[in-house]
Amino acid sequence: MNPLQVLVLVGACVGALPCAAAAPSSTPRPGAAATASDAAIPASPVPEGSAPMQPTLPRADLLHELLVQAPSLAEARALRDAADARGDALRVGSQEFTAQAQLQQRRVDEPPDNGRYAEWQLLLNRPIRLPAQARADRDLADALAAQSRDALRSARRDLLDQVLRAWFDAQLADADAELARASAQALQRQADTVRRRQGLGDASRLELDLVQAEQARASAAALLAEGRAASQRSALQERWPVLAADASLRGDPASAELLRDAPPDAQALRERILDHSAVLAQARAAVRQAQAQAGQAQAARTPQPTVGAYLGSDRGGRERIVGLQLQVPFGGPARAAGERAALAELDAAQWRLQDLRMRVLEQAQSLRAQALAQTRAAQALALAARQQQTALERTQRAWELGEAGAADWLLARRNALDTRMQALQARFDASRMNALLLLHEGLLDEPTARPDMPSAAASVPQFSAQPRTESGTTSAAPPADRR
Repeated sequence: MNPLQVLVLVGACVGALPCAAAAPSSTPRPGAAATASDAAIPASPVPEGSAPMQPTLPRADLLHELLVQAPSLAEARALRDAADARGDALRVGSQEFTAQAQLQQRRVDEPPDNGRYAEWQLLLNRPIRLPAQARADRDLADALAAQSRDALRSARRDLLDQVLRAWFDAQLADADAELARASAQALQRQADTVRRRQGLGDASRLELDLVQAEQARASAAALLAEGRAASQRSALQERWPVLAADASLRGDPASAELLRDAPPDAQALRERILDHSAVLAQARAAVRQAQAQAGQAQAARTPQPTVGAYLGSDRGGRERIVGLQLQVPFGGPARAAGERAALAELDAAQWRLQDLRMRVLEQAQSLRAQALAQTRAAQALALAARQQQTALERTQRAWELGEAGAADWLLARRNALDTRMQALQARFDASRMNALLLLHEGLLDEPTARPDMPSAAASVPQFSAQPRTESGTTSAAPPADRR
């Protein structure tokens, strides 16, 4: 055994050097042979067992509570209730009974009926709603109710879109901070080991300076990453305080596997988007409302009559009067102009639906292309990370054998860490895009309300992932012009 090995063994026995199981050791000087007491330098950029956070969906119970408390959804629910009330008024109709009373005094100066007489008259009448007008009013009431519910669904979808984007941003920032923090801690332990070795003359001052410089850089990167993570987490929990109950942002672990699913093929996605798009559903409801308003305007071309009955007393009660009254207005040019305006608005709603349909399909295909690209990039970067890890292990072995310097090992380690961070970013980006696809396909927010549930709870969706199934139906075609 050479003197250097004796010195190392004595130092380990008296505690000058840590045991191999307690902390990783540095490498021998370039050209020196590795001994049995030399602990291997960890090749991984971070310690084993420190797997970063996996992308997940938020916990369903927290999302339910968030959707109940969200001001935008409370506003949409209030507008839905207002639409229901207006629909009730349309179904009942605005035709009401009108009562009139008339008192007068008659004076007759010529005999034989000369004198003063008290006279009165009572009149009760009511407009009559024609059957065509009643049907048009009911159609409009149904259209208003449907549009308000589609608006609530669209508001819920928009809110979940915002929550998911912010959630994945916060999760990614936390995962980056966790990875950077583990890397800095590993380098700190390595710097301590190299420092002890350098004190024993088993490592050069240059190696120590390089490792310490890299450790300082890693510590700064970890501080910046932790700052970004704290900022993202604070913004998320200030905007949606309910999510603060999951302070670790771990979400629902069961959803991690779901987010790895590849996007569906273009045709299947197209059909699902057309079936479940909240924007298109709201546009279709607007067309239906415009149709009902056009029908109402057409029915109004025929004026509604007013019928009534009256009872009177003349000449102080000597004469009794009983009669019926009928009033029929004559329709003028204004009614015809109102019908033309309603039909023009119907045309505008139909063209708007067609435009929105093309936009929704364009956005869906763009989202699918991004999700597919991110998924493939995540797979490629995961392979690159494994290859970089292999290169790091070989560079470490070369450093241990004196065939490479500390700078080469540190460069390989930095490359491995950068590739791992890129793979982490790509995995979160792919999961975010896939979650948005699931949302806009209607697979994350299908309502499960029961008829006996109150209005606030009835609007809360069941935020549970459902398997993608092939759909062969579509209902996105705009209705034909009723003219």
